[in-house]
Amino acid sequence: MLKLKPAATDLAWLDLLPGVRVRVRPISVAMVLIGRDEAGKVFLENRVASEADAEAGNPNVGTHAGIALVRSLAHAGIVEWEGVGDSDGAVIVVTPEHIDLLLDDWRAYDALDRHYVGPALDREREKNA
Repeated sequence: MLKLKPAATDLAWLDLLPGVRVRVRPISVAMVLIGRDEAGKVFLENRVASEADAEAGNPNVGTHAGIALVRSLAHAGIVEWEGVGDSDGAVIVVTPEHIDLLLDDWRAYDALDRHYVGPALDREREKNA
């Protein structure tokens, strides 16, 4: 059964790492569609590579598409953070470039994927079931 409820509008804090947390917007349908578009671009740009990877059993293109989806949702969703600084320890503002640097830390990427992106995609799957 599809359980309908109004879309969430409240920002929420997510703890990513000890001492690091991000404030995020709820993931909207539009954000998911834009993220899927970014993932699709990875497949289109790597069509020949993906065919060769598929024959070789290499999931690299799919992995890169997943990363593109998570990064897109992070860019649209993260509005604030605490505990994030530059290499000198100075606090830095949230920008797409800084979000990418944060997500280059696999622990932060994994936490954001598990606690922010994954649950939203699970809700999308429920709606389509």
